[in-house]
Amino acid sequence: MEISPETHEQLINTLAKARRVFVFTGAGASKESGLPTFRDIDGEWSKHDPMTFATFEGFLANPVKVWNLYRLRQRQIAEAKPNSGHITIARMESFYPEFLLCTQNVDDLHERAGSRKMVKLHGDAWQMRCLETGDVFDTRELDLPEEFTEETLPRCPECGSLCRPNIVWFGEYVPREAMMASIASSSSCDLMLVVGTSGEVSGGYGFAEYALANRATIVEVNPSQGALTRYATFWIPEPAGTALPRIWELVTARSQN
Repeated sequence: MEISPETHEQLINTLAKARRVFVFTGAGASKESGLPTFRDIDGEWSKHDPMTFATFEGFLANPVKVWNLYRLRQRQIAEAKPNSGHITIARMESFYPEFLLCTQNVDDLHERAGSRKMVKLHGDAWQMRCLETGDVFDTRELDLPEEFTEETLPRCPECGSLCRPNIVWFGEYVPREAMMASIASSSSCDLMLVVGTSGEVSGGYGFAEYALANRATIVEVNPSQGALTRYATFWIPEPAGTALPRIWELVTARSQN
């Protein structure tokens, strides 16, 4: 239900009393920091063909073109700053006895805000993976050009093989450890917080269904309704950077009384 004055008190009580919390974030959480989303009308996939830039086949056909788009994305991430939504989620981590943040975002804004108990479902835009060995490297630790050519494509520091962005593309599986940790947390939580995601990718991976099976309360913070709104006990139709700090201040104040 959408928040009304009558349900606001119930929401604050629910957040204050929760003990096992699972947070699921998407591109909307970083949009407030100025990072373009992928699926919005004006998102990246409206400008760039996902079959070219977000499939392994597209990468093999033109690795220079694909790498240069991800290099641009890295520059956008570097210029962005965590917003108050990221910061509030990081603060929640130490408040709840059991906590896991699962993000679909490939940027590092959650980490820069202070989040540590977290997993990334779709990879990390700062990482590259060797096509030969599967070893993963942080591109920030390497001397890479701002724009790639055939001769300067990222290559494995160990074996010299071509590397790809360490991103989960269409048709690929998410990392097993991240998925299993998310399933375990969503299945045992008493509160699930959905932030800035439509839940359209793989149906939100079933996390909301796992949470409901454990009789958890689901709170969604998103300006627009999405695929997971129907599961939410509370829907807050605002950006996370606006809603979360305001709500969290009330929750922490109540816990101190």
